[in-house]
Parts: sequence; C-alpha cells; structure tokens
Amino acid sequence: MDYLFDAFLSFLLVYKYAALFAITFVAALILPLPASTTIVAANVFAFQGYLNFPAVFGAALLGNIAGDNLGYFISRKYGEKFLRLIGFNKILNSAAFATLKTYIDTNCSSLIYFSRFMTSVGPSVNILAGLAAVPYGKYLLYEIFGEISYILLYSAVGFYLGSQWEYSVYFLTTAGVFMTSLGLLFFLVRARFLRI
Repeated sequence: MDYLFDAFLSFLLVYKYAALFAITFVAALILPLPASTTIVAANVFAFQGYLNFPAVFGAALLGNIAGDNLGYFISRKYGEKFLRLIGFNKILNSAAFATLKTYIDTNCSSLIYFSRFMTSVGPSVNILAGLAAVPYGKYLLYEIFGEISYILLYSAVGFYLGSQWEYSVYFLTTAGVFMTSLGLLFFLVRARFLRI
C-alpha cells in the first residue's frame, strides 16, 4: 500500500494540479483512490512552498465536483435502464426500492453532505441520488457545500500541520471509519424500527 501511495505522491509532484484534479475526479466518480490523503499531501507541499494553497484547493474542489456530478448524471440518465438491462427488474419494481427512493429524497441533504467526508461512500450516494431522481439544484447545493467543507478540513490538516501530517491522516482516517460505522449502525437501527 505504501508503494501505491508513493506513486500517487510522485504523480502529484510531477503533474501538480492536474494530478490532484485527476485523482480527486476519479475517486469522486467511482474508484476508491486515496483522495483524502492526496489532498493532505498536496497541502503539505503547499506548506513547504512546492505548490500554491488556493490552487490546490481549487483543483481538489473542481475534481471532486466534476466526478460527483458525472456520477449523478450518468446514474440519473442511464442508471435504471442499465439495471433493467442486466436483470434487476424485480428489485426496481419492488416496494422496498420505492421506499429507498423516498428515503433518499427525504434525507438527501444529510446523505449528500456527510457522504462527501467518506470518499468510499460518496460515489454510491451520487448513484443513488441519480436513481432516486433527486432534483439537481438540491443535489448540487448539498454536494458543493459538503465538498467545500471536506476539502477545507483536509487542506487545513495538511497546511497547518505541515511535517506532522502522517499522524493527522491516521487520526482522520480512524475517525472516518468510526463515523461511517456509527452512521451505518444508526441507519440499520432506524431501518429495523421503521421497517424500511
């Protein structure tokens, strides 16, 4: 895993903002790349004078927003057709799926906002928001607000903690796993009581 991250750091140092945009775009779209750690590392490089903080923030923000929106639009336009094509008609016609769509539409603000902090969950939420036909204006508002908060958090860690960033990333990763687990537990308990 260290070899893979070293490759990302080398890619970032050589291609700078384009690399940061590409990594965050692909991570936001579908692949579980280490976008959070890359944002922290890019801001460490900004702290050290190799990169520019506003440019790092802008590249990461644009990459995340572009990846999220592409995932949303593909899912909204082709998601249900594709799922029907591969044989998921029974699921898509079920009452449980209709309930899920209603749940996503009702709770889209918190789902979209908080999923930005969990890079492995974010692409799934984008797909579900597209399948549930969450209005684009509503989706975009919470998505942008969430991405700005997420990037500011990881940028601040990298920029202000400079050489101590490895420990901060470990803490944030552990906290993210804990919060994801807690959120999943809350969802399962709520689903059990509401019989979703």
